[in-house]
Amino acid sequence: MKTAAVLTIGSEIVEGIILNTNAQYVCQKLTENGYKPIKVVSVDDDECSIKEEVQRLLKSCDLLILCGGLGPTEDDKTREAVAKALSKRLILDEQIKKRIYDRVSRYYSSLPRNLERQAFVIEDAQIIPNPVGTAPGQLIDFEGKKIVLLPGPPQEMKPMFDSVLEKLKIEQDVKTIKMLFFAVPESVLDQFITDASVKSCVKIATQASFSEGVWVRLTAPLDCFAEAQNLAQTLIEKFQRNFVGFGDTSVEKTLFEELKKRNLTFSVAESCTGGLVSAKIVSVPGASRVFVGGVVAYDNGVKMRMLNVREETLKRFGAVSEQCVVEMARGIKELTHSDLAVSVSGIAGPTGGTQEKPVGTAYLCVTDGKTDSVEKIFYPQERNIFRSRIATHALYLLLVRVRGMI
Repeated sequence: MKTAAVLTIGSEIVEGIILNTNAQYVCQKLTENGYKPIKVVSVDDDECSIKEEVQRLLKSCDLLILCGGLGPTEDDKTREAVAKALSKRLILDEQIKKRIYDRVSRYYSSLPRNLERQAFVIEDAQIIPNPVGTAPGQLIDFEGKKIVLLPGPPQEMKPMFDSVLEKLKIEQDVKTIKMLFFAVPESVLDQFITDASVKSCVKIATQASFSEGVWVRLTAPLDCFAEAQNLAQTLIEKFQRNFVGFGDTSVEKTLFEELKKRNLTFSVAESCTGGLVSAKIVSVPGASRVFVGGVVAYDNGVKMRMLNVREETLKRFGAVSEQCVVEMARGIKELTHSDLAVSVSGIAGPTGGTQEKPVGTAYLCVTDGKTDSVEKIFYPQERNIFRSRIATHALYLLLVRVRGMI
Protein backbone atom coordinates (compact mmCIF):
# COMPACT_ATOMS: atom_id res chain seq x y z
CA MET A 1 0.00 0.00 0.00
CA LYS A 2 1.29 3.45 -0.88
CA THR A 3 1.98 5.77 2.01
CA ALA A 4 1.11 9.42 2.55
CA ALA A 5 2.09 12.19 4.93
CA VAL A 6 0.38 15.47 5.73
CA LEU A 7 2.22 18.69 6.59
CA THR A 8 0.05 21.52 7.88
CA ILE A 9 1.61 24.96 8.04
CA GLY A 10 0.65 27.85 10.30
CA SER A 11 1.61 29.33 13.64
CA GLU A 12 -2.08 29.42 14.54
CA ILE A 13 -2.15 25.60 14.40
CA VAL A 14 1.08 25.06 16.33
CA GLU A 15 -0.01 27.54 19.03
CA GLY A 16 -3.39 25.83 19.42
CA ILE A 17 -5.42 28.82 18.25
CA ILE A 18 -7.32 26.76 15.66
CA LEU A 19 -8.04 23.04 15.30
CA ASN A 20 -6.20 21.11 12.62
CA THR A 21 -9.33 19.96 10.80
CA ASN A 22 -7.53 19.92 7.44
CA ALA A 23 -5.33 16.99 8.50
CA GLN A 24 -8.37 15.05 9.68
CA TYR A 25 -10.20 15.59 6.39
CA VAL A 26 -7.20 14.80 4.20
CA CYS A 27 -6.30 11.61 6.10
CA GLN A 28 -9.86 10.30 5.89
CA LYS A 29 -9.98 10.91 2.14
CA LEU A 30 -6.54 9.38 1.60
CA THR A 31 -7.57 6.22 3.45
CA GLU A 32 -10.74 5.95 1.37
CA ASN A 33 -8.67 6.25 -1.81
CA GLY A 34 -6.13 3.54 -1.13
CA TYR A 35 -3.35 5.34 0.74
CA LYS A 36 -2.00 4.64 4.21
CA PRO A 37 -1.42 7.90 6.11
CA ILE A 38 1.69 7.41 8.23
CA LYS A 39 2.52 10.88 9.55
CA VAL A 40 0.83 14.19 10.33
CA VAL A 41 3.18 17.06 11.13
CA SER A 42 2.50 20.73 11.89
CA VAL A 43 5.06 23.53 11.65
CA ASP A 44 4.87 27.28 12.06
CA ASP A 45 5.32 29.86 9.31
CA ASP A 46 9.06 29.45 9.06
CA GLU A 47 10.69 28.78 5.70
CA CYS A 48 13.56 26.68 7.08
CA SER A 49 11.21 24.53 9.19
CA ILE A 50 8.93 23.88 6.21
CA LYS A 51 11.87 23.04 3.94
CA GLU A 52 13.39 20.62 6.47
CA GLU A 53 10.08 18.83 7.08
CA VAL A 54 9.40 18.47 3.34
CA GLN A 55 12.80 16.85 2.80
CA ARG A 56 12.40 14.60 5.84
CA LEU A 57 8.86 13.45 5.04
CA LEU A 58 9.66 12.70 1.39
CA LYS A 59 12.12 10.05 2.59
CA SER A 60 9.31 7.97 4.09
CA CYS A 61 6.18 8.52 1.97
CA ASP A 62 4.93 8.26 -1.60
CA LEU A 63 2.60 11.24 -1.37
CA LEU A 64 3.04 14.47 0.59
CA ILE A 65 0.12 16.86 1.13
CA LEU A 66 0.87 20.38 2.37
CA CYS A 67 -1.91 22.63 3.66
CA GLY A 68 -1.40 26.34 4.32
CA GLY A 69 1.08 29.09 3.60
CA LEU A 70 -0.09 29.93 0.07
CA GLY A 71 -1.54 33.36 0.86
CA PRO A 72 -0.19 36.76 -0.24
CA THR A 73 1.47 37.86 3.01
CA GLU A 74 5.11 37.80 4.08
CA ASP A 75 4.56 34.87 6.43
CA ASP A 76 3.17 32.66 3.63
CA LYS A 77 6.37 30.74 2.93
CA THR A 78 5.22 27.37 1.55
CA ARG A 79 5.95 28.03 -2.13
CA GLU A 80 9.47 29.27 -1.42
CA ALA A 81 10.24 26.48 1.07
CA VAL A 82 9.08 23.66 -1.21
CA ALA A 83 10.92 25.10 -4.21
CA LYS A 84 14.15 25.18 -2.20
CA ALA A 85 13.56 21.69 -0.78
CA LEU A 86 13.26 20.32 -4.32
CA SER A 87 15.94 22.61 -5.82
CA LYS A 88 13.43 24.05 -8.26
CA ARG A 89 12.71 27.58 -9.47
CA LEU A 90 9.69 29.72 -8.69
CA ILE A 91 8.16 31.14 -11.87
CA LEU A 92 5.64 33.97 -12.10
CA ASP A 93 2.61 32.76 -14.06
CA GLU A 94 1.10 35.79 -15.80
CA GLN A 95 -2.22 34.05 -16.51
CA ILE A 96 -2.71 33.19 -12.85
CA LYS A 97 -1.71 36.74 -11.90
CA LYS A 98 -4.35 38.15 -14.25
CA ARG A 99 -7.04 35.81 -12.88
CA ILE A 100 -6.21 36.82 -9.32
CA TYR A 101 -6.27 40.54 -10.10
CA ASP A 102 -9.48 40.25 -12.14
CA ARG A 103 -11.18 38.44 -9.30
CA VAL A 104 -10.06 40.76 -6.52
CA SER A 105 -10.79 43.92 -8.54
CA ARG A 106 -14.49 43.06 -8.43
CA TYR A 107 -14.47 43.80 -4.71
CA TYR A 108 -11.68 46.36 -4.20
CA SER A 109 -10.75 49.48 -6.17
CA SER A 110 -7.06 49.40 -5.22
CA LEU A 111 -5.09 46.16 -5.33
CA PRO A 112 -2.18 45.41 -2.97
CA ARG A 113 1.07 44.48 -4.70
CA ASN A 114 1.58 41.40 -2.55
CA LEU A 115 -1.26 39.60 -4.36
CA GLU A 116 1.34 38.76 -7.00
CA ARG A 117 2.97 36.30 -4.58
CA GLN A 118 0.11 33.88 -5.13
CA ALA A 119 0.88 33.68 -8.86
CA PHE A 120 4.33 32.14 -8.39
CA VAL A 121 4.42 28.48 -9.44
CA ILE A 122 7.08 25.89 -8.67
CA GLU A 123 8.90 24.72 -11.79
CA ASP A 124 7.08 21.82 -13.58
CA ALA A 125 4.07 21.99 -11.22
CA GLN A 126 0.50 21.41 -12.40
CA ILE A 127 -2.01 24.03 -11.27
CA ILE A 128 -4.96 23.05 -9.07
CA PRO A 129 -7.69 25.67 -9.63
CA ASN A 130 -9.19 27.37 -6.58
CA PRO A 131 -12.97 27.78 -7.06
CA VAL A 132 -13.40 29.72 -3.82
CA GLY A 133 -10.34 31.88 -3.20
CA THR A 134 -7.37 33.36 -5.04
CA ALA A 135 -4.46 31.05 -4.15
CA PRO A 136 -4.13 28.16 -6.63
CA GLY A 137 -2.86 24.78 -5.50
CA GLN A 138 0.05 22.92 -7.09
CA LEU A 139 0.72 19.25 -7.92
CA ILE A 140 4.35 18.22 -8.39
CA ASP A 141 5.87 14.93 -9.57
CA PHE A 142 9.27 14.55 -7.97
CA GLU A 143 11.51 11.48 -8.18
CA GLY A 144 8.57 9.08 -8.34
CA LYS A 145 6.65 10.83 -5.57
CA LYS A 146 3.80 13.31 -5.64
CA ILE A 147 3.61 16.57 -3.70
CA VAL A 148 0.40 18.58 -3.36
CA LEU A 149 0.26 22.19 -2.15
CA LEU A 150 -3.13 23.42 -0.94
CA PRO A 151 -4.31 26.63 0.78
CA GLY A 152 -5.11 26.54 4.49
CA PRO A 153 -8.73 27.77 4.72
CA PRO A 154 -10.87 24.60 4.84
CA GLN A 155 -13.53 26.04 2.53
CA GLU A 156 -10.82 26.36 -0.13
CA MET A 157 -8.77 23.29 0.69
CA LYS A 158 -11.56 20.70 0.66
CA PRO A 159 -12.96 21.21 -2.86
CA MET A 160 -9.43 21.56 -4.26
CA PHE A 161 -8.25 18.36 -2.61
CA ASP A 162 -11.36 16.53 -3.78
CA SER A 163 -10.67 17.67 -7.35
CA VAL A 164 -7.11 16.35 -7.33
CA LEU A 165 -8.00 13.02 -5.68
CA GLU A 166 -8.91 11.51 -9.05
CA LYS A 167 -5.32 11.97 -10.19
CA LEU A 168 -4.00 10.52 -6.93
CA LYS A 169 -6.37 7.55 -6.71
CA ILE A 170 -4.69 4.15 -6.82
CA GLU A 171 -5.94 0.61 -7.25
CA GLN A 172 -7.02 -0.51 -3.81
CA ASP A 173 -6.36 -3.93 -2.35
CA VAL A 174 -8.68 -3.17 0.58
CA LYS A 175 -12.20 -1.77 0.88
CA THR A 176 -13.91 0.07 3.72
CA ILE A 177 -17.51 0.21 4.90
CA LYS A 178 -18.31 3.35 6.88
CA MET A 179 -21.50 3.39 8.96
CA LEU A 180 -23.13 5.95 11.24
CA PHE A 181 -25.21 5.07 14.31
CA PHE A 182 -26.99 7.40 16.72
CA ALA A 183 -28.40 7.16 20.27
CA VAL A 184 -26.35 4.07 21.08
CA PRO A 185 -23.11 4.18 23.14
CA GLU A 186 -19.82 3.44 21.40
CA SER A 187 -19.08 0.85 24.08
CA VAL A 188 -22.27 -1.07 23.27
CA LEU A 189 -21.42 -1.23 19.57
CA ASP A 190 -17.84 -2.21 20.33
CA GLN A 191 -18.89 -5.00 22.71
CA PHE A 192 -21.36 -6.39 20.18
CA ILE A 193 -18.67 -6.44 17.49
CA THR A 194 -16.24 -8.14 19.89
CA ASP A 195 -18.80 -10.81 20.76
CA ALA A 196 -19.53 -11.40 17.07
CA SER A 197 -16.16 -13.18 16.69
CA VAL A 198 -15.24 -11.48 13.44
CA LYS A 199 -12.28 -12.84 11.49
CA SER A 200 -9.01 -11.04 12.14
CA CYS A 201 -8.79 -9.98 8.48
CA VAL A 202 -11.49 -7.35 9.17
CA LYS A 203 -10.04 -4.22 10.77
CA ILE A 204 -12.61 -2.47 12.97
CA ALA A 205 -12.54 1.11 14.20
CA THR A 206 -15.17 3.10 16.09
CA GLN A 207 -15.25 6.84 16.69
CA ALA A 208 -17.77 8.71 18.82
CA SER A 209 -18.90 12.30 18.27
CA PHE A 210 -21.00 14.19 20.82
CA SER A 211 -23.31 15.64 18.19
CA GLU A 212 -23.03 13.29 15.20
CA GLY A 213 -23.22 9.82 16.75
CA VAL A 214 -20.85 6.85 16.47
CA TRP A 215 -18.93 5.99 13.32
CA VAL A 216 -18.02 2.37 12.62
CA ARG A 217 -15.41 1.61 9.97
CA LEU A 218 -14.93 -1.94 8.69
CA THR A 219 -11.86 -2.41 6.48
CA ALA A 220 -10.83 -5.68 4.86
CA PRO A 221 -8.75 -7.06 1.96
CA LEU A 222 -10.79 -7.82 -1.15
CA ASP A 223 -10.64 -11.58 -0.56
CA CYS A 224 -12.09 -11.06 2.94
CA PHE A 225 -14.49 -8.21 2.20
CA ALA A 226 -17.54 -10.49 2.39
CA GLU A 227 -16.81 -10.85 6.11
CA ALA A 228 -17.00 -7.08 6.53
CA GLN A 229 -20.27 -6.96 4.58
CA ASN A 230 -21.76 -9.70 6.76
CA LEU A 231 -20.77 -7.84 9.92
CA ALA A 232 -22.28 -4.61 8.56
CA GLN A 233 -25.57 -6.39 7.89
CA THR A 234 -25.53 -7.95 11.36
CA LEU A 235 -24.99 -4.52 12.93
CA ILE A 236 -27.91 -3.06 10.99
CA GLU A 237 -30.20 -5.91 12.04
CA LYS A 238 -29.21 -5.59 15.70
CA PHE A 239 -29.26 -1.78 15.85
CA GLN A 240 -31.90 -1.13 13.20
CA ARG A 241 -33.41 1.88 14.95
CA ASN A 242 -29.98 3.41 15.61
CA PHE A 243 -28.55 2.95 12.12
CA VAL A 244 -28.41 6.25 10.23
CA GLY A 245 -26.63 5.40 6.98
CA PHE A 246 -23.48 4.53 5.05
CA GLY A 247 -20.57 6.71 3.98
CA ASP A 248 -20.11 10.42 4.70
CA THR A 249 -23.65 10.97 5.88
CA SER A 250 -25.26 12.62 8.91
CA VAL A 251 -28.60 12.49 10.66
CA GLU A 252 -29.74 15.64 8.86
CA LYS A 253 -28.64 14.43 5.42
CA THR A 254 -30.34 11.06 5.86
CA LEU A 255 -33.50 12.71 7.20
CA PHE A 256 -33.58 15.00 4.18
CA GLU A 257 -33.38 12.04 1.79
CA GLU A 258 -36.04 10.06 3.65
CA LEU A 259 -38.46 13.01 3.71
CA LYS A 260 -37.82 13.85 0.06
CA LYS A 261 -38.42 10.24 -0.94
CA ARG A 262 -41.81 10.33 0.79
CA ASN A 263 -42.66 13.89 -0.32
CA LEU A 264 -43.08 15.03 3.30
CA THR A 265 -42.41 18.37 4.98
CA PHE A 266 -41.71 19.29 8.60
CA SER A 267 -41.40 22.29 10.90
CA VAL A 268 -39.59 22.91 14.18
CA ALA A 269 -40.43 24.47 17.55
CA GLU A 270 -37.30 25.00 19.65
CA SER A 271 -36.54 26.26 23.10
CA CYS A 272 -33.20 25.22 24.64
CA THR A 273 -31.55 24.55 21.25
CA GLY A 274 -32.12 28.16 20.20
CA GLY A 275 -32.35 27.53 16.45
CA LEU A 276 -29.78 24.73 16.14
CA VAL A 277 -32.33 22.19 14.89
CA SER A 278 -33.29 24.50 12.05
CA ALA A 279 -29.64 25.33 11.36
CA LYS A 280 -28.69 21.67 11.05
CA ILE A 281 -31.35 20.81 8.47
CA VAL A 282 -30.76 24.04 6.54
CA SER A 283 -27.09 23.06 6.20
CA VAL A 284 -28.23 20.36 3.75
CA PRO A 285 -28.46 21.66 0.16
CA GLY A 286 -32.06 21.61 -1.07
CA ALA A 287 -33.50 21.65 2.46
CA SER A 288 -36.38 23.87 1.32
CA ARG A 289 -37.94 20.79 -0.30
CA VAL A 290 -38.64 19.32 3.13
CA PHE A 291 -38.24 22.09 5.73
CA VAL A 292 -41.06 24.61 6.04
CA GLY A 293 -39.77 26.74 8.91
CA GLY A 294 -39.45 27.04 12.65
CA VAL A 295 -39.94 29.12 15.76
CA VAL A 296 -37.46 29.66 18.59
CA ALA A 297 -39.81 29.95 21.55
CA TYR A 298 -37.35 30.56 24.35
CA ASP A 299 -39.73 32.62 26.44
CA ASN A 300 -42.92 31.09 27.84
CA GLY A 301 -44.91 34.02 26.52
CA VAL A 302 -43.75 33.22 22.99
CA LYS A 303 -44.68 29.58 23.54
CA MET A 304 -48.20 30.67 24.42
CA ARG A 305 -48.66 33.37 21.78
CA MET A 306 -47.07 31.67 18.77
CA LEU A 307 -47.44 27.97 19.53
CA ASN A 308 -50.69 27.93 21.51
CA VAL A 309 -49.09 26.32 24.53
CA ARG A 310 -51.63 26.69 27.32
CA GLU A 311 -50.73 28.72 30.40
CA GLU A 312 -52.21 25.94 32.51
CA THR A 313 -49.75 23.46 30.97
CA LEU A 314 -46.78 25.65 31.80
CA LYS A 315 -47.94 26.29 35.37
CA ARG A 316 -48.76 22.67 36.11
CA PHE A 317 -46.00 20.79 34.27
CA GLY A 318 -43.39 23.42 33.37
CA ALA A 319 -41.78 24.30 30.05
CA VAL A 320 -39.55 21.22 30.20
CA SER A 321 -42.23 18.54 30.16
CA GLU A 322 -43.93 16.02 27.92
CA GLN A 323 -47.12 18.05 27.92
CA CYS A 324 -45.35 21.25 26.83
CA VAL A 325 -43.42 19.73 23.91
CA VAL A 326 -46.57 18.03 22.63
CA GLU A 327 -48.37 21.37 22.52
CA MET A 328 -45.31 23.05 20.99
CA ALA A 329 -45.13 20.46 18.21
CA ARG A 330 -48.83 20.64 17.48
CA GLY A 331 -48.71 24.42 17.56
CA ILE A 332 -45.89 24.74 15.01
CA LYS A 333 -47.54 22.18 12.74
CA GLU A 334 -50.77 24.15 12.78
CA LEU A 335 -48.90 27.43 12.22
CA THR A 336 -46.86 26.19 9.24
CA HIS A 337 -49.20 23.54 7.76
CA SER A 338 -46.33 21.05 7.54
CA ASP A 339 -46.88 17.30 7.38
CA LEU A 340 -44.81 16.66 10.49
CA ALA A 341 -43.41 18.74 13.33
CA VAL A 342 -40.70 18.30 15.93
CA SER A 343 -40.28 20.21 19.18
CA VAL A 344 -37.65 20.35 21.90
CA SER A 345 -37.42 21.89 25.36
CA GLY A 346 -34.70 21.27 27.92
CA ILE A 347 -32.40 22.56 30.64
CA ALA A 348 -29.02 23.39 29.12
CA GLY A 349 -27.48 24.70 32.35
CA PRO A 350 -25.36 25.45 34.14
CA THR A 351 -28.26 26.78 36.24
CA GLY A 352 -31.99 26.13 36.13
CA GLY A 353 -32.01 22.49 37.16
CA THR A 354 -33.97 20.96 40.04
CA GLN A 355 -33.87 17.62 41.83
CA GLU A 356 -36.82 16.49 39.75
CA LYS A 357 -35.48 17.96 36.49
CA PRO A 358 -31.70 18.29 36.70
CA VAL A 359 -29.52 20.12 34.18
CA GLY A 360 -29.26 17.96 31.08
CA THR A 361 -32.95 17.00 30.98
CA ALA A 362 -34.79 17.44 27.68
CA TYR A 363 -38.11 16.46 26.18
CA LEU A 364 -38.68 16.02 22.45
CA CYS A 365 -41.84 15.40 20.46
CA VAL A 366 -42.64 14.45 16.88
CA THR A 367 -46.24 14.73 15.71
CA ASP A 368 -48.33 14.41 12.59
CA GLY A 369 -51.20 16.19 14.35
CA LYS A 370 -52.85 12.94 15.40
CA THR A 371 -50.14 10.80 16.98
CA ASP A 372 -47.45 12.24 19.24
CA SER A 373 -44.10 10.49 19.79
CA VAL A 374 -42.38 11.84 22.91
CA GLU A 375 -38.93 11.05 24.25
CA LYS A 376 -37.27 12.14 27.47
CA ILE A 377 -33.46 12.47 27.40
CA PHE A 378 -30.92 13.03 30.13
CA TYR A 379 -27.61 14.26 28.75
CA PRO A 380 -25.62 16.13 31.43
CA GLN A 381 -22.90 17.86 29.42
CA GLU A 382 -21.48 21.35 28.98
CA ARG A 383 -24.19 23.75 27.81
CA ASN A 384 -23.33 23.98 24.11
CA ILE A 385 -22.41 20.31 23.75
CA PHE A 386 -25.83 19.52 25.24
CA ARG A 387 -27.59 21.88 22.83
CA SER A 388 -25.85 20.45 19.77
CA ARG A 389 -26.54 16.87 20.83
CA ILE A 390 -30.20 17.55 21.59
CA ALA A 391 -30.65 19.32 18.25
CA THR A 392 -29.34 16.27 16.41
CA HIS A 393 -31.46 13.99 18.59
CA ALA A 394 -34.58 15.93 17.61
CA LEU A 395 -33.84 15.28 13.94
CA TYR A 396 -32.97 11.66 14.75
CA LEU A 397 -36.34 11.18 16.48
CA LEU A 398 -38.04 12.56 13.38
CA LEU A 399 -35.97 10.20 11.19
CA VAL A 400 -37.03 7.21 13.28
CA ARG A 401 -40.67 8.31 13.01
CA VAL A 402 -40.44 8.77 9.24
CA ARG A 403 -38.93 5.29 8.87
CA GLY A 404 -41.89 3.87 10.79
CA MET A 405 -39.93 2.63 13.81
CA ILE A 406 -42.04 4.45 16.42
